[in-house]
Amino acid sequence: MKEYVGTGSTGRFTGLWSTLVNAAFSYGGVEMVAVAAGEAANPRKNIPKAVRRVFWRILFFYVLGSFIIGTTISSNDPQLTDDNAKGAQSSPWVIAMKNAGIPVLPHIVNAVILTSATSSGNAFLYTGSRYLFSIAQNGQAPQFLLRCNKKGVPIYAVAVTASISLLTYMSVSAGANKVFGWFQNLTTIASLFTWCTVTYTYTRFRKACIAQNVDRSTMVFASKWQPYVAWTAFTYFALIILFNGFKVFTTTPWGPDELTDFFTAYIGVAIFGLLFAFWKVFKRTKMVNPAEADIWSGKAALDAEVWPEQIPRNALERFWFWLC
Repeated sequence: MKEYVGTGSTGRFTGLWSTLVNAAFSYGGVEMVAVAAGEAANPRKNIPKAVRRVFWRILFFYVLGSFIIGTTISSNDPQLTDDNAKGAQSSPWVIAMKNAGIPVLPHIVNAVILTSATSSGNAFLYTGSRYLFSIAQNGQAPQFLLRCNKKGVPIYAVAVTASISLLTYMSVSAGANKVFGWFQNLTTIASLFTWCTVTYTYTRFRKACIAQNVDRSTMVFASKWQPYVAWTAFTYFALIILFNGFKVFTTTPWGPDELTDFFTAYIGVAIFGLLFAFWKVFKRTKMVNPAEADIWSGKAALDAEVWPEQIPRNALERFWFWLC
């Protein structure tokens, strides 16, 4: 293992720790399976199936992909940290193809990255707009975000979410690699806060189920080893959030780059803390008693829904149903 900001066992530990933000960035967004539940057909059947498939796809594509990159490109390859690289030139996949000396492969990889980025952008545009729409429904965001078109699409929420993409033009002056690092820190911390909220909310939901005598065996989908897994995940996420910018504290004196790194590492913490404090202080909200928590709203309507079973008509549809 390579040493980073130190030598010996300390350097190897900080080297491992420095990869956690990158890893969290890659895994961010898997919660969109749950976000889509509100608009999914037959959610009680399709959401558990989607969750299981996402797990195996992540295991295959992410873990196998990381292994392949680790065996085809050196961690100290100068192309990985080239601030002047344009577009996807600093991508480890493109660099690996260049190093292999096969001229056409980098262009193929660029095309794959473009399609993946388009798919990812489309997915996050969907989830981001639905987040805004949801918090507007709860009175926590401007009400104009609730306006929808004839097809039920929250067009203003979509427009606000899409406007964030204009920040990518920062790469014109600062370089794609550097700007990507800024966005990586910002979005990773936001994603980790999301998961901290998810795991903590789950522990409260579980307490409410226990207090109201809800049998877990009646649930269509229930995770194992709870609440220990939730609390373990919460602890790890919180530690990564607090120490994600540790490198800047090892550098003295601070220059413009260190100030920028500190800002991008911890501005998300400040924003989350201020929003949470504002809502608690000015709205005077209190922790809900588990015995009084509303965990039943909408259940009766969902129980009454009847979804016709979709039967594949041919081999192509059977493959598609298996894939999706």
